[in-house]
Amino acid sequence: MHPNLLLGTTIAAAALAYVLRPKKPKTELEAKSVPIPIPPSYLPLQLDSILIYVLSTLAGRDEMEFLRIGLQQFGNTVNFRGFNEDFIIVLDPSSIQHILAKNQPNYEKGPEFQAMFHEFLGSGIFNADGETWKTQRQLARPHFQTSEFKDATLINRHVDQLIKAIDNQLDANPDKALDVQSLFCRFTLDEATEFLFGETVHALEDNDSEFATAFNYAQSIVAWRFRLPLWRYLVPKRRFMKEIKKLDDFVYKIIDSALARLEKQGQGKGEGDEHATLLDHFLNSQEEYSFDRKYLRDMLLNFLLAGRDTTASLLSWTMWHLSQRPDIVAKLKKEVLEVIGPNAIPEYNDIKKLKYQKQVVNEVLRLCPPVPFNIRQSVEEDVLPNGYYIPAGTAVSYSAYTTHRLPELWGEDALVFDPDRWGPERVGMIKPFMFVPFHAGPRICLGQNLAYTTAQVTLTRLLQRYEIRASPGFKPEQTGDIVLFSRNGIEVLLNKESLADV
Repeated sequence: MHPNLLLGTTIAAAALAYVLRPKKPKTELEAKSVPIPIPPSYLPLQLDSILIYVLSTLAGRDEMEFLRIGLQQFGNTVNFRGFNEDFIIVLDPSSIQHILAKNQPNYEKGPEFQAMFHEFLGSGIFNADGETWKTQRQLARPHFQTSEFKDATLINRHVDQLIKAIDNQLDANPDKALDVQSLFCRFTLDEATEFLFGETVHALEDNDSEFATAFNYAQSIVAWRFRLPLWRYLVPKRRFMKEIKKLDDFVYKIIDSALARLEKQGQGKGEGDEHATLLDHFLNSQEEYSFDRKYLRDMLLNFLLAGRDTTASLLSWTMWHLSQRPDIVAKLKKEVLEVIGPNAIPEYNDIKKLKYQKQVVNEVLRLCPPVPFNIRQSVEEDVLPNGYYIPAGTAVSYSAYTTHRLPELWGEDALVFDPDRWGPERVGMIKPFMFVPFHAGPRICLGQNLAYTTAQVTLTRLLQRYEIRASPGFKPEQTGDIVLFSRNGIEVLLNKESLADV
């Protein structure tokens, strides 16, 4: 069937179902609650809103700002009823706290979310609910404790490779702007695969790494599944599955090698082994939980998604903001020079002393949270703290990107990059659930300390070695393919500069 005919038939069928659907009587809870505002629409099934959003995204418009401005026009709780399906977005901290913490068991990933991610992530922690999620989180937690990376040796080893890649580009063309987003994505992929699997993909050495290309493509396809209500019919799948197979081939090779070692040794690496990977932690529990290869594959790819791109996003947007603010760069360099020195390799305990640097990183996380939207599905009907009614089985999303930019929470300068808002005089004004870059509640990100450590160690060493300046005429184009990146990369000018000479 021709795609246009298929789409038209599907829309017609959905419209007919909408007209003929039986009216459900209100429950007692719904009758006592407030219905969530629905934006006005001039076509059936909110088709005009859906088309405007999809077409603006395809045209390269700033997706995050398009959504932020649209959301704020209708209040802090909105119901976008695309194709007769409730899709509720909440922005106020009390509602976010209710969903992520106070009534967290009622808000799961849900079957629709899991279907979107299934081929990519299977039943891994990012895509799991209930006991499956609890087991994986319990097993993974020890590997993300501070003791696992406090010497920062692994991080610094990969920063060495990052600096080598930057220097090679500068030596070849010192006046050309660098796409640091591309560099950071490859850097964090190398670091994350070694941290999780025990083997790196060497993406910094190979810009066309098959694994990296496949991983990026899989994420972009899943992101379009979120955007399109009829994604099962509209989003291509053939190439998607070919790219998934490339990921599988790489991960299964590592798993089989680890299983063979386990069989030969009679056990995995010990829990006290400083070189133990996340895979080793899982293998040490294999006898108790009977993990098969598919289960291990799912867990590893989930943690790779959660850990690699979020840190790359944070570093990329940090460099963008610094390139626009030489005054902040000067303060950062002064702090690094006083606390660590011009050449010393920073360790975990060193970066904890960089107070102003932490303020800068937090301000980047506020304006550019790596995961700008997150979705849950209600199990039972519920009422939010602001009185709005949530039906059972409904998609409920919160937008860290928009909440972090609300003037009523952050002041009239909410859109201004100002690290001083995290200083001792003002930080007390930041209330719980106003700031959720790593989510919150029982599902708060296990790797947030690792993300902070990686970002600060990397930033410190870049400040020691390079001058950071804006690339004239360049402007990033925000897009939310699961993680907040720039569609056209992040260009900055770097020049070699010894911190001792500043």
